[in-house]
Formats: sequence, C-alpha cells, structure tokens
Amino acid sequence: MFFQQIFFRPVSVFVAFIAIYASCTSRQTDLSITMPGDSVTISGELTKLFDLSLLSFYESTAQSYQISSFDSTGGNNDGFNGTYSFLMRNPDSTLVIFNAEGPGVIHRIWTPTPTEDTLDFYIDDPEKISFSIRYIDLFSGQVHPFIAPLCGNELGGYYCYFPIPYQKSCRIISHAKKLQFHQIQYKRYPTETSVKRFSLPLSSEESTTLETVKTRWGNNNLTISGDYQVNSIQSVSGTFTVSPGESKTFFEQNKGGRIVGIELKPSEAFGGLHKQLDLQIRWDDEEKLAIDISGADFFGYAFGEPSMRSYPIGSRGTTNYCYFPMPFDSKAQMSLVYREMDTLQTPCQIEYTIFYAETPRNPVLEGKFYAAWKRDINPPAGQPHYFLEKHGKGHLVGTILQAQGLKAGMTLFFEGDDSTAVDGKNIIHGTGSEDYFNGGWYAFLDRWDTKMSLPLHGSLDYSLAMSRTGGYRIYLTD
Repeated sequence: MFFQQIFFRPVSVFVAFIAIYASCTSRQTDLSITMPGDSVTISGELTKLFDLSLLSFYESTAQSYQISSFDSTGGNNDGFNGTYSFLMRNPDSTLVIFNAEGPGVIHRIWTPTPTEDTLDFYIDDPEKISFSIRYIDLFSGQVHPFIAPLCGNELGGYYCYFPIPYQKSCRIISHAKKLQFHQIQYKRYPTETSVKRFSLPLSSEESTTLETVKTRWGNNNLTISGDYQVNSIQSVSGTFTVSPGESKTFFEQNKGGRIVGIELKPSEAFGGLHKQLDLQIRWDDEEKLAIDISGADFFGYAFGEPSMRSYPIGSRGTTNYCYFPMPFDSKAQMSLVYREMDTLQTPCQIEYTIFYAETPRNPVLEGKFYAAWKRDINPPAGQPHYFLEKHGKGHLVGTILQAQGLKAGMTLFFEGDDSTAVDGKNIIHGTGSEDYFNGGWYAFLDRWDTKMSLPLHGSLDYSLAMSRTGGYRIYLTD
C-alpha cells in the first residue's frame, strides 16, 4: 500500500504516524476468533465498527475506492464552483453523484456543504428508487437508520458511516441544481460475492447490531473485558521506574498469542514538547521493530498535551490506551525507552496493564500490527509529504498528523489534497487536508477551529496564532 498527503504551502514540521497490518511468512495455527459470515451484510459491516478483533484479518477480496469532487486539473476548485461535483447531469437536470456496478458497499459519505435537496438511492434496480432522503438528513443523526453517532456533524464536516451494501449496482441522484464538496468511499467485491442489499426497514438483527454500535461509540469507552470479542483474555499489570538513558522491557511473551490492549499511565509522563519516552514493540525476533515511536505521537498527543480519544487508541483521564489487536507467532516484547537529552530530566514511574490472549496468529488470514513514523522539517514547497510507502500485503487502519507552519496566523498548508495509490493504481483523491479528517473549513468559527475527539476522527489542535494543527482518522470499514 502506498499513501501520500500533499501540501502546497511550506511548513516547518510534519509529523505523521500511520498504522497498518502487514503480512509476514510464518507457520499455520488454529484460530478461535468471532468473525461475520462469508456474505456481506449490514449486520456484518456494522459489527466491524465495534469489534476490533476483526481488524487484523485481511479483506483480500475487497478493493477500496473513492468518488470525490476534487479538481482533476490539479487546481483548488474542489467543489467551490461545483464543476467536478457530479458524474453527469440527467436530462431533467438532476445530478448523478455515484454510480457503481456491484457487488459493493458504501462505507463513508462526507461533505461540508449538504443541501436541503433530496437524494435518490437506486440499489440493484436502475429503474426503481430504493429510498430517498434529504441530503442534510443523511447526517442529522435523527433519521433512522442514519443515526448518531455513526452519522453527524462536527468540526465543519458532515459524515455518515452507516454501510449501504448492494449486490448488482448502486446509483445516487441529487435533485440539487448545484453541489459542492463531497467524498463517497466504497468497496468493490468479486462478482461471485453474496451481498444482502440495503433495504428498509432494517431487520431485527440489523437493528440490534446498530444499537450495539450506538452504545459502544456513544460512550467512546471501550472495555476489554466486556467488549472485546476474543476468547480467554488475560492481563498483567505492574509498575517500573525508567531513568534518562534507560530502556525497560515491561512485557515479554515467548509463545504465540495476541496483545489486545495496552494501558500506560500517568499520561503526564509522556507530555512535553521533547517527547522523550519512546514505545518499542518487536514481534517474533524480527530484525526491525514493529513499533518505534514516541509514546506521545503513538497515543495522539498534540504539541505536548494529550489530545486524541478515539475508539481504539488515545488518552482517557490519566491513562494512555491502545486496543488494536496485535497477533504474533511465537514472541512479543514491549519496552519503553527514555531518551537522554540536554534538558532537565528526572526518572519516570510508569504503571502498565497489558491485555493478551494465547490465540496465536493465523498467518493465512491475519497480518501483524506495524506503525510507521515520519517527520519532515522544512519540506520543499510543492513536494508531497509521504505518510507511507509500503510493499507487500496489508491494510491501513489509522493515520495521525501534526503540522506546524512557518508563518504565524496562517495554516494554508492545510489546502493540500490526500492521494492514495494501491498496487500502482490511484484509488482515492481527496479535497483538502481537514476534509481527509472528516472536518471542513479550517479557521472558521465553530468549524475546524479547536480540539475535538470523535470515535473515528478528530482535530488534535488548531491555532492560527501558532500556525499549527493536526488530525487523526481511524479506518474500521473504510
């Protein structure tokens, strides 16, 4: 997988952290993880939004794509004039904004500019409307099944994560005379894939699963014991002191299994602009560390302070947490490194709890968790900032970005579009950096102008005076 974020204005620092599951050759093992059936269903796709144990499994038959209003000439008219905001105009002046042959699933719809006009969804029958809804109501959180917190409006962006599956085709037509910014992200599956298409009303099973997502996302407070769908979870806790220049290994497992939770505290120990505590994790005696990142960046701190509180990773109260599943074959080692610097440093006392299960990785079906970290200082104007350039089998599960500008009172570096190429093919091109993080309209009051955390996305910080901002996005289905 190859991922890049492009910015057209000079900045002093980009710090990017990106998490992936990647392949590694190993032995075959038995598996006892709860997984949805082979067919694609609304319930199965909703389950992926709260059952993190499924994240380590490849979706090898699925291909991700996105339709957006980006300016295909390379300019910044990504929706302002509506020139690129539709695929075609029908004879009755309605606008086709999505048209795909199935089987597939729409996983994410985003816009900062919804209208009061109606959207017609044609699912598996190009001549018959399956359902209609006002564009704005798709994100109001009040129209079933497009309810909060899966659908909403924060940070200037309107987002909908309710899955819309289709077996044969899906077409969306807008009755608006003009549309502006939007992104529609979806997956394609092989023609032989069985898909239970979207229809209303929802079945009792679908409604129950939707309520589960609503509950889990609503309190944004995942608990390992009650919510994690892995058998026989164990935990180990302890306290250790690490001094400047030291490395302390605080967890080691010498047989196959999977880490399902990491909790480290106090969170204030990881704060400060120097970010002196590094988290290191190694799988199966691999030569390269799977994770080698400052703890502050890993847990989504922003400019020295805890900031992110997403569903699977972040900081809550005095505790940093990560609940991404991390399967391994034969060995896992976790350490904290206290980098010695030319600053006043004192020893840190750290409390930890590691949740794990002794279910080994299935190398045919699962990848291992890796995190890439990169910093660009004074990058050349007009050159892309690469989040990730990775070869091999894998999938992306999260991105965190911090950016600091050169000029006070200016964050124009956030005008850049995100662009993704997989297996040599461009599949996603976005409409702006805050758009990529489901926001919109940075520097406008009550839009992308402050810190805010949501289950799958958020703003880490925003300051015009300091010319800095940051964001995160977690991928569970999209």
